[in-house]
Amino acid sequence: MKKNYFLRTAILLVALLCGTSSWAVSSLTESVTFNDWSKIQINDNSATSSYDKYAGDQTLPGSDGIDYTWNFTRVMKSSSNLQMDKNAGTLISPTFETKYGFNVTITYTCSNNDASITETGTSNTVKGASPLTLTVSSPSASITINAGTKATYISKIEITPAANPALGDPALAFNDIAETSIIKQLTDGSYSSGATSASDATIVYSSSNQEVATIDQTGLVTLVAGGTTVIKAEVAETATFKGASIEYTLTVVDPAKTKTFIKVTNGIVTDGQYLIVYQDGDNATSVMAMNTTNTKDYFMYDVLNLTDGKITTDDESIMWDITTESDGNYSISNNGIYVAYNGSTATKGDNNAYADAEYATERAGWKIEYNSEQGVFLFKNAKVDTRLLQFNASSGQERFACYRSSQKNLTLYRLDDGKQDVTVAFNEVSGDKEIFFTEGLTYNSAATATPERAITYSSSNQEVATINASGLVTIVGTGTTIIKATTEADDTYREGVAQYTLTVRASSVELPHSIDFKSGLGDWITYTTVGTKQWGSTTDGAQINGYKGGETEAYLISPAVTAENIVLNFKSQKNYTGNDVQLYYATDFDPNTMQPTEATWTEITEMATWSTSALTESGDIELNNLTSPICFAFKYTCEASVAAEWTITDLAISEGLASGIESVEANGMKIINGKGQVTIETAEAATVAVYALTGAQVRQIELTEGVNIVELPAGIYVIDGKKVVVF
Repeated sequence: MKKNYFLRTAILLVALLCGTSSWAVSSLTESVTFNDWSKIQINDNSATSSYDKYAGDQTLPGSDGIDYTWNFTRVMKSSSNLQMDKNAGTLISPTFETKYGFNVTITYTCSNNDASITETGTSNTVKGASPLTLTVSSPSASITINAGTKATYISKIEITPAANPALGDPALAFNDIAETSIIKQLTDGSYSSGATSASDATIVYSSSNQEVATIDQTGLVTLVAGGTTVIKAEVAETATFKGASIEYTLTVVDPAKTKTFIKVTNGIVTDGQYLIVYQDGDNATSVMAMNTTNTKDYFMYDVLNLTDGKITTDDESIMWDITTESDGNYSISNNGIYVAYNGSTATKGDNNAYADAEYATERAGWKIEYNSEQGVFLFKNAKVDTRLLQFNASSGQERFACYRSSQKNLTLYRLDDGKQDVTVAFNEVSGDKEIFFTEGLTYNSAATATPERAITYSSSNQEVATINASGLVTIVGTGTTIIKATTEADDTYREGVAQYTLTVRASSVELPHSIDFKSGLGDWITYTTVGTKQWGSTTDGAQINGYKGGETEAYLISPAVTAENIVLNFKSQKNYTGNDVQLYYATDFDPNTMQPTEATWTEITEMATWSTSALTESGDIELNNLTSPICFAFKYTCEASVAAEWTITDLAISEGLASGIESVEANGMKIINGKGQVTIETAEAATVAVYALTGAQVRQIELTEGVNIVELPAGIYVIDGKKVVVF
């Protein structure tokens, strides 16, 4: 222990007043070496004997960084060694507190090898000798040790704690409990959990959660409430026996709060209470159930046993309320905690699942889909549908968080109320529906209930659409509504529900039209004709990624725009390897009656500049001499094994000026724009070159007298010094 002058003086004064030893008490838990004698100072210059000059308190530094005070009698310092004579060769150390005593080793040099060392206070039975006394003596009366040539020089003192003596096994054991975990009903009240031991130490009992159960010092356990606690018995180490502890996990079940949950196998999710679990196969005997613990932005879990395919529990922290919100999405909540994602794709590595205090669509909205082949549910974030609530089963990383389809999908267990399920399905509508507005448009949205039950229809926003008692939907305006078919619950049947989101887009837009797709797709519609992936709105723009979606074909289609001459531009970004996006326009597409594949599309992909990695401006795409309203379409395709991610943003459509030549006389030559071709009329044979806007020559044409039809891919060209558009 490091001492300054004032501290040491205070200790000595207290010791003198109290009549106790002035030596400092040091707890020795590791080996301490004293071999630096440089701090020994002359204490008495008036002493007649050189030995006496160094007598009294001296400070020696220990190898553990602590300075220790020693008391010397008739000693002197010579070179780097401590020199003592035979008649007064005694060192008295500070008191060392050790559990089993200590051992002392002295390294010394002597001009006569017959000198020996006597060690005092080193017995294992002496714990904390007060103080340690070291004496240098001779083995024979004929040998005199003094300050002359026969003196003994101590060069190092080592003090180590004595070894732990062999202690007996206390043989601690519970009398009646051999299991590592037990289950008790709260109605049991109490039970004995006494233990026995061979040790002479008192058995001490404890409960880790006294709100669940308490235990007194006779081993009587009193059950307090449902939950889990650890019951422990332990004995301290004594001089003859080792210390030991034993424990088991006690689960107290409150019958009044106990609920049974059954596995959802039909894919139907109605409002109610559920367990959200990861189950490793149909033959699993236990599941990992998500609980409300969320301290590191992911949810932890409890391991629950399966009994006859059911789960019985009273743990409310794992019981989640799944509720249909007014926006058509599901919320997942438990006692004021909403499961959420950050609603952004900006940080692609952000797998966090957040515990929000309130519901918000962009964070806590979820779309729940059922994979009947695998028997699992997909919980897709409503804002970023590429983020799924899943279970990470990697060792050391077990948790519920939001991943990009790379972890384990979930199973639902619904509260068993003893009632029968009712399946409701729409006859002609599958999934969410998007249409362009046509006043008075109607379509059939009738549903069927199994077992047969009366069905009630509703529309959440009747300013968008209404639905009558037979399931006929009438379009009223643009916007979004939830179309729902419901059967009432009774004593025999649960409520049956089927619903979908109907989005009515404006059928046409006035020019100029602009959209960045970052806060929604606006009046654009997405169609998936192959696979399941579709275009969606993200904070980067309209985006699609077919990764792990199999073969995909998906369209992003604009509302109709009308102008004789149109200029289109946008920005694109491509990530990962895969097919490029294609760009088309059509004059005959009716989204309310046709699939995209049924329309006649003209490809204008080559008229734009596309991204290869970074965000890229397309440049102006000019279409001229249009006679009908047109729709634009971005077509995304990918293979089952290779899929790119494409983003479209900052799109603008405006009315342009004719940039081609409808009919121009130049040097006796007339050039006319056309679809997939240009027509050149000349009074005499001639040779002309066709150039791209980059200046590169595309073709050289030998014209004959009269009308010449020249076929060219869609694009903008320069012929005879004039800009020409082929659409």
